[in-house]
Amino acid sequence: MKSRSTAFAPSIHSKEGISFLAPIDAQALGTWLGATDQSRVVCLLNGAYKAHIPTPPYKHSRGKVVIDALLCSNVENYLSSYDFTNVEPFTLIIIENKSERTISQFIWDGKEGKSTSLNPNETHIWSSVTLYSSSQRERRSKLFVDWLKVKERSNAEILDYHENLDHDKDEYTGLSMQRPQYCTVSTTQLFVENQKVDMLYYDRISTKKSFASLSQKVMKHESEA
Repeated sequence: MKSRSTAFAPSIHSKEGISFLAPIDAQALGTWLGATDQSRVVCLLNGAYKAHIPTPPYKHSRGKVVIDALLCSNVENYLSSYDFTNVEPFTLIIIENKSERTISQFIWDGKEGKSTSLNPNETHIWSSVTLYSSSQRERRSKLFVDWLKVKERSNAEILDYHENLDHDKDEYTGLSMQRPQYCTVSTTQLFVENQKVDMLYYDRISTKKSFASLSQKVMKHESEA
């Protein structure tokens, strides 16, 4: 939102023996995107399956969910056992690189949570249901996937693509918003390769760009016992 405070630039934080890289929301002190040295990446989008009417006060900010998911020893156990009652609806994406890469999605709709495993070899894109209709999300997804198929894209090209504004008031297909009530206030790009994560943060209000890196470990799967 245009009235939302800017965030603290990405930096390395340490807690409970785990280091994680993330920007921090100056308003709620949570985050929407982070990566740990334990080879886990977590990203949050506002909303679940459809736009909802906020009914504050809530138990805590959704940004706290990201930090909890980054720090917990087993994210599946955390998501299945934590009481999300009175937490505003959200969609959580978790990527783990243990003996193999996995991608999972967890959606909390305000009443119940649902986890889904996604194919790590396919391209995925999410658009917040609080800002885009179903048809707009489908169109944005198709345009992005088709754009990726043309040729192998560099990090810089993907970042530029996300900077495109949604000029068309009817379609809102660009990945950055410029509307009367809302606008994109920052862009965060995360790149993981060779057990290292690089994070670029562009604060559009101050026009300042920040960059930070964190080494990751390739972790083995938890014991089934």
